[in-house]
Amino acid sequence: MAVLEVAKIQVRSGLYENLPALDTGEFGWCVDTQQLFIGKGTLAEGAPETGVTEILTGYTTASIINSINGLNANVANITASVSAITNQIGNLVPVSFTLANNQSTLANITAVSIEAYGARDLNYRIVMNAHVRSGSISVVQTQGNLITFSDDYVESGDTGVELYFTGNASTQTAVLGYKSTAGTVGNLTYYLQSFT
Repeated sequence: MAVLEVAKIQVRSGLYENLPALDTGEFGWCVDTQQLFIGKGTLAEGAPETGVTEILTGYTTASIINSINGLNANVANITASVSAITNQIGNLVPVSFTLANNQSTLANITAVSIEAYGARDLNYRIVMNAHVRSGSISVVQTQGNLITFSDDYVESGDTGVELYFTGNASTQTAVLGYKSTAGTVGNLTYYLQSFT
């Protein structure tokens, strides 16, 4: 009568943090994370790199889902950050506005939102009578709820244009207006730059 022998094959096992360098083709089972790994082999044997490779199991799906959830959370944080930055930067697409001939009354061009006790910058360029004026206006709401602004600019000649703001502290907005005494039609190009 033939003798039947049963051999038990068991792979190395232990905690993930104690996962050893596995021999070529040797399995290692992590009992705490339920992950299965196999030794890659050596460079001398032709392996492109040494170490271990994870073998996909039913528990790998949960690990992938956790990674995806973590990635989604990171994407949500990045999206929120981009949105916040976009709100701070404002409209970076330049807006052009025609300055009327000899305008002497308030002509509202844009309303600038201001954070409480913060500032907003508006960069601009005026072309009038072959003269160019480039500058930056900083609009500020002070702790006394006053809307003030400063206009820092350079120009190639007198454009005959005065820019100013009328502010509303309760709505935290300031509206840009202008006066023109040049007697010709000009152009104003501007964009909101940033909070400061």
